Amino acid sequence: MDNKSKISNTEWGLVIGALLMVDLIQIVLEWLVIGLAINPFVDIFVGMSLGLYLHLRGQSLADPKRIIGLVATFLGEQVPGVDAIGLPLWTLDGIYNFLLSKSDKILEQVPGGKVVTSLVEKKK
Repeated sequence: MDNKSKISNTEWGLVIGALLMVDLIQIVLEWLVIGLAINPFVDIFVGMSLGLYLHLRGQSLADPKRIIGLVATFLGEQVPGVDAIGLPLWTLDGIYNFLLSKSDKILEQVPGGKVVTSLVEKKK
């Protein structure tokens, strides 16, 4: 599989917007108390779907930064009351993945950036 990202800025905006909607729905469900029972299942679905989406669109899930981001977001969402205080963790994870993607592209354009990237890849 090609390791190049196929996600445009517009698509990143749509992904982050969808994650924001998920967070807003979870906040409303938490306020209605039904979220205590439903939100853990929503988090499992969103976490697995986001990971699959990133993999299918060329983002390497072998990158420890991505895995740590997904796992930290999922574990943070499992803390009772996180949605009640309005913390949009899935949205923040989407922004984090967007910034990781853009930093990889910028690093490739910098003189010597490909050398650094290849050295980092060899250590994995």
